[in-house]
Amino acid sequence: MNADREDEAIAWASEQIEGSAPGLCKAFWIESNCQFDTVVVLSGFTPRNVDLHIAIRPGGVSRNTAIILFNSVFDYVFNTLGAARTTGLIKLSNRPARRFAEHLGFELEGVLREAFEDDDLCVYGFLHRDYEAHKWFRPNKT
Repeated sequence: MNADREDEAIAWASEQIEGSAPGLCKAFWIESNCQFDTVVVLSGFTPRNVDLHIAIRPGGVSRNTAIILFNSVFDYVFNTLGAARTTGLIKLSNRPARRFAEHLGFELEGVLREAFEDDDLCVYGFLHRDYEAHKWFRPNKT
């Protein structure tokens, strides 16, 4: 992950995600052959919450690589920033993204009806305690 490509990673993710992250952003990503495979963009920073947006190229990345990426993301959100939660916003019709969020441990907290002209918006939450209890969490050993 080359820090010089952060703006490029955020721009790529924004092209992939409808209604993507506005304002100040921080990105984590995996790339191969100078192409982004997976980009996680964090935005909407408050003392208690960080919004999370995920873009994955078809074919994605291996499970082990994804575990490393998401552990880095959640370590940053919960341990570096000290947030209590992260929020994911996903169109109701985007079933693959919703399944992926649920696989990561996010829980559906509600649905904003008619948030888009053609769709509703699902609000997912992932708490710090969920991260510590999740089956793939592996704390750094120091």
